[in-house]
Amino acid sequence: MEPKTYTTIDLRKQMGEILDRTRIAGEPAAITRKGKTLAYLVPAEWFEQYMAQPPSAPGAGQNAA
Repeated sequence: MEPKTYTTIDLRKQMGEILDRTRIAGEPAAITRKGKTLAYLVPAEWFEQYMAQPPSAPGAGQNAA
């Protein structure tokens, strides 16, 4: 799912709506300033699942040959 993009100004003006779209509809959001992505807003469940995953070892999945 492609995240919807919001500027920092959009975020200030519509924070409640953006949070609801993320929480209720499960829509990720990219927060930008001057055209550069600063952060992603994702549902809490997504982040909690991500944090519960064991860390990958550097080079994991690559052939050692």
